[in-house]
Amino acid sequence: MFAPITRSMTLTFGLCSAALSPELLAETDPETTPQSAAQALELAATSVSAQGLGVNTENTEAYTTGAMSSATRMNLSIKETPQSVSVVTRQQMDDFKLGTLSEAMSQTTGIVVQHNDSDRVSYSARGYSINNFQIDGMLNTFSYMKSDADTIIYDRIEVVRGATGLTTGAGDPSATINMVRKRPTTQLQALAGVSGGSYDDYYSYVDVGGPLAFEGRLRGRTVLAYRDSQSFRDKYALQREVGYGILEADLTDSTVLAVGYDYQDKQVQGTSWGTVPYWNAEGGKAGLGRSTNMATSWSSWPLRDKTAFATLDQQLAGGWHLKAAYTHRKSDTEGKIYYGGGGFPEADRSGMSANTSHMAGDQTMKAYDFNVSGPYSLLGREHEMMFGYGEAERRSDDPYTIAGAVPAGYENIRDWKYMGDIGKFPDTVTGLSGFKDYTRQKAGYLATRLSLTDELHVVLGSRYGSWKTASTTNAYDDNLQLSSVDKSSQQHNDMWTPYAGLLYDLTPEYTVYVSYTDIFKPQTKRDASRKYLEPVVGSNYEIGLKGSLLEERLNLSTALFWSKQDNVAELDDSVAPDPVTGEEFFKSGGKGNKVNGFEAEVSGELLDGWNMTAGYTYTHSVNGEKQRTNTNQPLNMFRVSTAYRLPGNWHALTVGGAVNWQSDVYGASNRPVGRGANGRIITERARINQDAYTVVKLMSRYEFDQHLSASLNVDNLFDKKYYDNVGFYNGVYWGDPRTVTLSLDWKL
Repeated sequence: MFAPITRSMTLTFGLCSAALSPELLAETDPETTPQSAAQALELAATSVSAQGLGVNTENTEAYTTGAMSSATRMNLSIKETPQSVSVVTRQQMDDFKLGTLSEAMSQTTGIVVQHNDSDRVSYSARGYSINNFQIDGMLNTFSYMKSDADTIIYDRIEVVRGATGLTTGAGDPSATINMVRKRPTTQLQALAGVSGGSYDDYYSYVDVGGPLAFEGRLRGRTVLAYRDSQSFRDKYALQREVGYGILEADLTDSTVLAVGYDYQDKQVQGTSWGTVPYWNAEGGKAGLGRSTNMATSWSSWPLRDKTAFATLDQQLAGGWHLKAAYTHRKSDTEGKIYYGGGGFPEADRSGMSANTSHMAGDQTMKAYDFNVSGPYSLLGREHEMMFGYGEAERRSDDPYTIAGAVPAGYENIRDWKYMGDIGKFPDTVTGLSGFKDYTRQKAGYLATRLSLTDELHVVLGSRYGSWKTASTTNAYDDNLQLSSVDKSSQQHNDMWTPYAGLLYDLTPEYTVYVSYTDIFKPQTKRDASRKYLEPVVGSNYEIGLKGSLLEERLNLSTALFWSKQDNVAELDDSVAPDPVTGEEFFKSGGKGNKVNGFEAEVSGELLDGWNMTAGYTYTHSVNGEKQRTNTNQPLNMFRVSTAYRLPGNWHALTVGGAVNWQSDVYGASNRPVGRGANGRIITERARINQDAYTVVKLMSRYEFDQHLSASLNVDNLFDKKYYDNVGFYNGVYWGDPRTVTLSLDWKL
């Protein structure tokens, strides 16, 4: 468990000792360090020049970036990208202590963050769930993402809203979240910090990077972090270890090779598996407070995640560039859950039944990708092109488990407030495979940016590939001999995904654009011939205006968007369900959700020392019968985060705040309305409502000198009580109360 941390600490101490040697200090003197051509491959990671920002955001003190490639794989500025995009920079994460992915996304325009329980977080945009995640632009095919991953290892998080089929393949027209790791610095850099917050939330980190050898041609970086946190929820606690190391070498003046490894180990106690009941057994509101947690103290769903990766960047002739990347990732879990997720609480605190499961198994992902990009001339004008090929494969393997004997009524909770007498359920994890599945995508892709005139530009792209999945469920007899095998699979070849955008520069600062993107999503429904239906096809249309001011340090954007899905499964009434399995059969051709909306965002530096990101989103989603869907997600959202470094004698002080506002939401539930003759509760459908609400955050930071600073962050300043999720599992999930965090940060 601690081996990766030990290895990372060894590398960190090695970096520190090397960095403090006189020879290395001499090498890192900017006046004496030779600048190789390979170093020129890096895109302005640590400096701000008159030409604007680079790709990396660390050390820029900016709330925006100069370029991003998540939408098209070409390094385009936000203004040049014909889609709605946002970026959460390193500075914004540091200012507001956005230590997890969900915290970062909660400050991002258009992203709805909801908790299904204590350890599962869902993200949505434009009326659809977000299931496409990338790390350093590499496609992630896992069925679950890093569980609310720690952000300390990332330089920035890029978000592309709408369909992203060109870069991700299968999915919904929602968004893609791309987390971009920190890279080694060309000069010695060392950071460290500690913090303590409400509910015994303690965090510490160390981050060391810089040149290691060969006159700076070999560079490295290591990040270590540890969190030990209790919670406002009864019995819940979390410990997380984070380790990240990367080496980067200039093999030649035009070739850079990087290899790295990151590790996150999340251990939890008091894991819930569901929400808090909203209705009591008599049909009234249960009135259960924010601290309610109907889990045993031993209930746990841990997750350990290990990723190794390598990238090769090669400068070619004529300004062309080749990039190859490989990722190998493995996640595993081993824990037992016992949570009162069923029933309705009675006055004597009975009435609840437990959801139980042994969470055991692992997933492995392998992905590789290579692409070539560069300029070319056509009809007397300069254009850009990118083409490449990639494959990604995920495999999971869950062991076959034999349930043990439990006391009568084990799942019926006698008193959900006092569950200390409930022991772990016995079972046996065999060495046999109970369930296996895999998913594989492979595709070639091509994109080009054509400059038709000085003002008119076209971005065209296409992805062509295949998607395949298969699963196997094994059953065994009492002698652990294989008794049955249930296999299913589906494959889709010749999947073509187009991408098109048209941009016109009204002035050097402002650009109007219109874009069309496609995406497809395979279905698990089968027709009467027991064949899987063809994938759902989604289309996304967008028209907008973008502006880039103050040498690209301030970006403005507005957009109208609409999307639709076709080929959605419809129940085939002409065919009876299978008499043995009860499986219902479906047919293709149905019309899915139609979504339309509006977005506006401003991000960057308004004035010297004043950063802001602010965004408003309106999203309206209806189904084929024109009935509103996704009512548990707000129609309107407004988010703003701002920080201002005071001038003059108060220059050491930075102050800021954030406001999250959203309109009302509601979800469907089953509400008790009486009891039958056998005493069983009778229910009817009823809404659970959450009115519009506002959550306010404050931040301040004081720099004692160029090395040491202290920060004070207050989240949910007015201690607003609200539901983060309504209707899921027939209950509600409480949002976090007011918390206060004090931090000390040091840098070399």
